[in-house]
Amino acid sequence: MKNIGLILIAAALVVAFRPDLFRSFLPNENEVNPSVIVPADELRKIVDPIRNTKWNADDAERLTSFYLALADVIERDENGIIKSSAEVRLINERSGRLCFGKTGIAGRYPKLAEDIDVVIGFGTGGARIDGKWESVEITVTNRKNLVDAIRAVAWACGE
Repeated sequence: MKNIGLILIAAALVVAFRPDLFRSFLPNENEVNPSVIVPADELRKIVDPIRNTKWNADDAERLTSFYLALADVIERDENGIIKSSAEVRLINERSGRLCFGKTGIAGRYPKLAEDIDVVIGFGTGGARIDGKWESVEITVTNRKNLVDAIRAVAWACGE
């Protein structure tokens, strides 16, 4: 659990103080960004509520960078530091609060957290039981699906 806190703090600090490091992840009007991959049809349907949000341009840029970075962190976790979908949700929630706390993003998009929880559930194969998401172990297979799902969030925010 200590490592998760360190990961959250490090990611938040990098995104907050060095956003230029993530510029290469952001779409440029004149070129196609290979980092933002159009998701498969089934996943596109899951992220449609996010995609259909009327984003402020700065918010879209911030969220796209954040979710590309989060997907990259999860993809690189070959040692299994992140063990469950509950931990992924906690990382998303806490690092999101650290990164976006004073930006007003949460207030402008009140359904965003819930929509992203649905995407995480889809990515891990988890189910919602009595209004709460079950915690699913992160395996090699569902880690790839989760990374694809989080990248789809980045795509939907920047679309």
